[in-house]
Amino acid sequence: MGVKISLILLLLLACGLVWAQPEDLAKTSLEDLQSQLQAMSDSLLQYREREIISEFGFRDTDRLQDVASKLEIVQLREWKNYLGIEPDNPALDKMSLRKLGISPYRALLAQQFSIYGFTELSTLSDLARQKHLPVKKLREFAGLSSLDKRYDEYSLQALGRAPEQFVAFAEDFNANRIRYGLSITGMGLLIVFSALALTALIIGQLKRLNPKPRPVQAALTLDARGKVLHHAPDLNSDLIAALITTLHLHTSSIEERRRLLLTFHRARTNLWRGSGVLNFPNRDHSRAWR
Repeated sequence: MGVKISLILLLLLACGLVWAQPEDLAKTSLEDLQSQLQAMSDSLLQYREREIISEFGFRDTDRLQDVASKLEIVQLREWKNYLGIEPDNPALDKMSLRKLGISPYRALLAQQFSIYGFTELSTLSDLARQKHLPVKKLREFAGLSSLDKRYDEYSLQALGRAPEQFVAFAEDFNANRIRYGLSITGMGLLIVFSALALTALIIGQLKRLNPKPRPVQAALTLDARGKVLHHAPDLNSDLIAALITTLHLHTSSIEERRRLLLTFHRARTNLWRGSGVLNFPNRDHSRAWR
């Protein structure tokens, strides 16, 4: 395709005048083909029809059967059905495209529909959904970056790709689909296990960043009888005696406070009942004398 038509198509597609390809081919009708043609300007349509005349050698004045012969239509009935005319009416075969209201470009689009199931005006996103292909691979097929989403709504014609090239690409991809799936799966597993290994390595190094504090040995260690078992080298006998005295006074003060608490905060009890003396024997003797 020439540079001029590519530039014109880019401008038209930027204005949002691109036809959307249906996913279900059985629903393709005459209105679908007309919407494709309406999406193109008159100048671009004339330019494309001149290319069709030079490439296939037919005009709108040629008969339908001659056009089918030049386009090498194998399934004539399906092609006529896409054109919106009676497929079983042989009288239409001898009528010209102009009498039937069919433009040369529309005849070419119908031919592409009958052969490939899509046209050169189909966009990358539509082809990805229709053929169940990853859109990233379609971007690479169009010569674009696999991460560039700006051209997903561009047609094959605007991207300079023919339907025959797309069919060859789709067949090659389907032939290597298992290899592609295995490569994607392997890459995913590699990323997951690499992340797990890195996480385990980081967790293993945390103990070096936060080491456990070493136990501090006491400067003075005594046994139950108060005998010195261990003392720091910088402690002399006077300092040890002072420490022992301080510890003894502290222990004594704790015991003294405990006794005071028991004295002033003792639970209330009935001493008479607590002693177990509940009977009054003199009361029985006084009753006997009465």
